[in-house]
This record gives sequence, structure tokens and C-alpha cells, in this order.
Amino acid sequence: MTTRLTSHPQGRTIAEEVVLYLSSDHPDRADITRDPYPFFDRLRAHAPVYRTSLGPVLVTSYAEAQALVRDRRWSRDEMDGRTGITPTQQVFLESMAFRDPPDHTRLRGLVSRIFTPRSVEQSRGHINEIVQDLLSGLRERDEFDFLEDFAYRVPLRLICRLVGVPTDMEEDFAAWGQALFGALEPLPQAPEVAAEREAIAKECFTFFGDLIKERRANPGGSDIISQLIEASDAEDVDGRLSDLEIIANCMLLHNAGFSTTKNLIANGMHLFLTHPDAYDDMRAHPDVIPSAVEEILRYEGPPRNSLLRIAPEDMKLGDVLIRKDEHVYAILSAANRDPEAFTDPHRFDIRREGPRHVAFGGGIHMCLGASLARLEAQVAFAHLASERKLELATDQVEWLAGFLTRGLVSFPVRWA
Repeated sequence: MTTRLTSHPQGRTIAEEVVLYLSSDHPDRADITRDPYPFFDRLRAHAPVYRTSLGPVLVTSYAEAQALVRDRRWSRDEMDGRTGITPTQQVFLESMAFRDPPDHTRLRGLVSRIFTPRSVEQSRGHINEIVQDLLSGLRERDEFDFLEDFAYRVPLRLICRLVGVPTDMEEDFAAWGQALFGALEPLPQAPEVAAEREAIAKECFTFFGDLIKERRANPGGSDIISQLIEASDAEDVDGRLSDLEIIANCMLLHNAGFSTTKNLIANGMHLFLTHPDAYDDMRAHPDVIPSAVEEILRYEGPPRNSLLRIAPEDMKLGDVLIRKDEHVYAILSAANRDPEAFTDPHRFDIRREGPRHVAFGGGIHMCLGASLARLEAQVAFAHLASERKLELATDQVEWLAGFLTRGLVSFPVRWA
């Protein structure tokens, strides 16, 4: 079993470590960015539900994270009533991710119609084509960036196809995805960075607005926007989606689907290259790939702190009283490494059995696109298992410093 430090090697207090964790640009944060799991272990051992000096309550235990998603009393209306909301955040307020019932029930009920098991399975052929095409262009290259040249282009091309736009818009969609995710980042941003992200996000908002008008003028399409419009228009007036709600949920699906899936594929490949026995096992036994994808989600899942709830009244979480309107973040990466839930949690085991991870959240706000993300990763790794082996082309990769996600900045690889 891997041994983890129970105290900080430089003698920092838990309170000091938490400040580092919540400060993305702090010069001393590099160790937490690279490997946050020793900090998560120390915080969980100190207090699995921890009230920070900066405001939010942080949850690091599996049991409390599960309790947070299962209790419907916790609110998800994150930004209502807050000041300083950006225009992009205001649009996202209209999506199902930030609404409570009954609005959430209405929105999710309509959007979920385009993510039925049958419709997701129908994407398998498209994903196969995308992966095959990408790999055909990479086979002749000695070295490439796995993140840039493969992992992020799989969901990008699929999103373009699902929305019904030409592949020459890929770069626009990529820029929008990065800007949308950055616009939701709760950690402080430099004013010029925030302004640039808002400008790019506005382009996305305008694009989807124009596309909705075009789809309404030319109904009957098979793309997801046409399906949303058709499903909405079939409802009575009170149950329909407004154009703003369609835009908001399209931006949500684009943002979550793009960022989560690219990091799932890239994080997974990085794990295989740093765990050669697992890589060899996956290549020799492709039937283990579905289990491997679940272990990637548990061990190095992309959604880190995206499970947020707000207390609508004074409530208990574990032994801690959460006050009305307090924000509670479940650190999913920490919950998925909780030794109370997972045996030898810091061991990457693609044949692991046991409880299900919480990488996609749970309850009524369970990630709607989880099955599609899983399918994209499974297809990608199935093809990679039959290719020549890859190896790292650098001694050390760089990880993103943001609060919401766990992902790589770049990922240079070469054919072995």
C-alpha cells in the first residue's frame, strides 16, 4: 500500500495549505497542482468537512460527498442573488446545471431526451470514424501532443457533428469551450484574462442564438438543437424551453462534454504511460477497457470540485453544521481516494471492484453526458490498444492550476 504524508513536509498548517489550494496563482502552489492527493489526505484526516477562512466549505470524504448529492434539500442555484455575475455566468444560470426543481425537472426532462441509451449508442459509429481518422494522421509522426492532437479533437469533432456544423468550425468550438470553462472558474482571474474569455464566450452565445433561428426556420433536422426545439415545441406553453434556455443548455453541453472528455482521455493515457503493467494489460485484454475507464475516472477524474451545493437552511453534513446560504464544494478527486471507501485508494487498478466513484456527481444533478463521455473514452482506448505503443516524450508534464478540473496543459508523446 502506498504511504502518504500525514503532515506537510514544510510544516505548513492545514489552514495555510487550504489557502494555497484556493489560490491558483500562488507561487508556492506548484506541488499541490502537480499532486494534490497528499494534501487531500491531510485535509480529510484533519476534518472531512472543513470550513475555510475564505468562505466555502470543503468536503473530502466519500460518505459526505454521497450524502451531499443524495439529499435533494441542498440547492444548486449557485449564482442567484449574487453580485458581480458576469454575462456568461448569467446565461449559464438558465441551464439545468444551476436550477433546482421544478425548473430543473422541466429542463432536464427535455434535454435528457437527446441522451437516451439508444441515441448515445448511435454515436459509436461516428466516434469510431473520428478516432480512426485522427490516428491515421498521427501514425507517420514520430512525436505529437496527445492532448492537442488527439484527446481534445475526439469530443470536439463529435460535438460539431452532434450540433450539425461543419468541421471547419472546430477551432471556433475549441476556443469557445476553453473560454466557457474559464468563465465559470471561481478562483480569481486577471481582469484582462476575464475580459478576453467573456468576449469569446459572447461569440458562442451569438452563434447558438443564430443557429436556433436557422433551425426554427428549417425544422426536422437530426442535430441536437433541432431535437431540443422539436421536444420543447411539443410541450404546452409552460413546459417549453425559451431560446435563452436552449442556448444556455447548448453552452452547458458543449462546455462539459468538451472539457470532461478531452481530460478523461488524456488523463487516462497519461496513467497508462506511467503504469506500464496496466498499459500492457489493457493492450492484451481489451475487454477490460470499460473497467479501466471507471478506474481512470476514480483515480484521476477530470471533474475535481464541480459538485457544489448551497444550504437553503441550516443543515448538518456529517458532524458539521452548515449555515444557510453557505457554499459547500465536494472535492470529488479527494472523495474518490478516500481509504474508508476504496481499498488501497492510491493504487491504479484497472480491474478494481468495489463502490462506484463520484466523478460524475450523483442524484438529480448526475452528469447527463456521462454515458457519452464513457463511450468516447472506451472507443478511443480500444483503438489505441491495437496501435503501436506510445511513450512519454518528456520527463514531467504540467497540470492545470484551476479549481474546477484536473487536466494536463500539454502531453508530448512519441511512438515506441
